[in-house]
Amino acid sequence: MVHVVVQVSDSHISPTHRYFIDNWRSFDRLIRSAPPDLVIHSGDFSFNGPLDKVELPYAREAADALGAPWLAIPGNHDIGAHDSKRKQISSERLAHWKQCFGDDRFIQDIEDWRLIGIDGELLGSTLPEEAEQWSFLVQACSLADGREIAVFTHRPLFANHPEEPASRWSMPPEPRWRLLDILRAHRVRLVASGHLHRYRIMSFEGIDLVWCPTTAFITPSTRDDGCIRRVGYLRWIFQGRTVRHEFVEPETFVNHDKSWKNRHMETAAE
Repeated sequence: MVHVVVQVSDSHISPTHRYFIDNWRSFDRLIRSAPPDLVIHSGDFSFNGPLDKVELPYAREAADALGAPWLAIPGNHDIGAHDSKRKQISSERLAHWKQCFGDDRFIQDIEDWRLIGIDGELLGSTLPEEAEQWSFLVQACSLADGREIAVFTHRPLFANHPEEPASRWSMPPEPRWRLLDILRAHRVRLVASGHLHRYRIMSFEGIDLVWCPTTAFITPSTRDDGCIRRVGYLRWIFQGRTVRHEFVEPETFVNHDKSWKNRHMETAAE
């Protein structure tokens, strides 16, 4: 049997900053017209969740309106990040996510596959909830009962190679290596992430690493790094023990370009 799972990421919707709501509304119409078996949102559903209490409830209403089963994990724009001073992750911000969305992790079995969602923002945070997240992941993998395993998280494991230093683009080195050890031990087939607002496919030690594009905005580049910097989402097709995906670029999506802001900030800093 074929199972269709749509992965959407980095929507950055907000009731007060409606910069990217046009693309989300278009996505909503597409899902309503042809509902998949499941929608997975891989983080940054909101625009400013850590600082504005109205944003996560607004995102939850948007998820419920899709007309399809859905699961979501938080991103740094939802609960904060360990490396952010103004939007630092905290137990209070995590509790607000759980109040609005339920748990910050999930297990979804689809015949020969186990899909596991983790709260990657907790990893390396030293918060009390981090230990529970690690235990959840190990147990979820250990009890997969022979199924193939796919892990969904917000940040990629690394941008280019696992030895790279800490940066805002990926997981910190220490939890990255710990996570890699778990993935290797349980022969995880796929890690699907978001965060970087671009689409890319890599492979590391037999693990497919796939970056989901954003529905919000892009920062174009002339660098030849294997990335596609256009808005869209992924359509995963699970059949037996196989999986494939499609990069979906609806004609109704607008590639909002935020590179002007980055250039302005760089000029102001000079």
